[in-house]
Amino acid sequence: MEFIGLLWDQGIMRPMINSLALLYHYLFLNYGVSIIVFTVIVRVLMIPLTIRQTRQMKKLQVLQPRMKAIQEKYKDKKDPESRRAQSSESMSLYREAGVNPIGCLGPMVIQMPIWIGFYRAIIRTMPTTPEGMANLSASFYAWNPASADVPFSRLFLGIDLADTVSQVYLPLNFLLPVLVGASMFITTKMTSTVAVDERQQSQQRIMQWMMPVMIGVFTYQFPAGLGIYILLSNIVGVVIQYFVGGKQPIELFGKLYLGTAETRAQAIAIQTDLAEKNQNDDLDDEEITDDDTTGIHRQERTRGNRRRARNTRRRARRRRH
Repeated sequence: MEFIGLLWDQGIMRPMINSLALLYHYLFLNYGVSIIVFTVIVRVLMIPLTIRQTRQMKKLQVLQPRMKAIQEKYKDKKDPESRRAQSSESMSLYREAGVNPIGCLGPMVIQMPIWIGFYRAIIRTMPTTPEGMANLSASFYAWNPASADVPFSRLFLGIDLADTVSQVYLPLNFLLPVLVGASMFITTKMTSTVAVDERQQSQQRIMQWMMPVMIGVFTYQFPAGLGIYILLSNIVGVVIQYFVGGKQPIELFGKLYLGTAETRAQAIAIQTDLAEKNQNDDLDDEEITDDDTTGIHRQERTRGNRRRARNTRRRARRRRH
């Protein structure tokens, strides 16, 4: 446990505190601007992970039909042996395609310790007691010139960055959690894969709504600086995903009007295919209807010929008698 604490302090907390302090020193002694620049730097450094996540998502989407076939194969088999066989076939399919389902959660998993570290960094870089000042000075690297700027200014656009969001002036104290939740919803929507069955669709709906609502509610009691960081991090992440992954939040509102040229072309192709399929279905229905009508007429002609033949035979018998 002592090793973990040392790793947390020296590997996350101290670099984060010094980075924020250094940005504060060179960015006009403005802590809010330091948070903005720090957020952009962190998200840019995570671009390789975002690219990997996007590739994993695309591979998973390609595998969805085969995964659905495996699920259909074991749909009515509830015994433990069938469950193990289904799991084994699924994992073999993942290995064959070089896909790790957990890999799609990479950026979200990485973000959690960053949020926690950022929360602690805000508290430690804006102390209100002499003991806090001493601890902050001890956290600085010897070469960091920001040690001469202590205490740091806590205000940004009239917001005390160390206070909780609930203490921010109206209407920002309610608007900031709503914006955080909305940006989180767009982020989860962008990074979701195509569900192959109702159970996965239900799980995705829960995640897409539960996570944004939960983070939005928690933001109300977060320090304002952390709330601003999460909001900006989500916005920057959306922009990066737009250019890196080709799966935009714009898809929520329609690819045809707001997407890239590639997504618009894909949407037009899909709509064209659907229109041609519907047209072919209509033609098939018409052919079936024509075939049915022709068959009815043929049957009626056959019955008429039989009646005429019978009547002819009857008249012939009468003439003979």
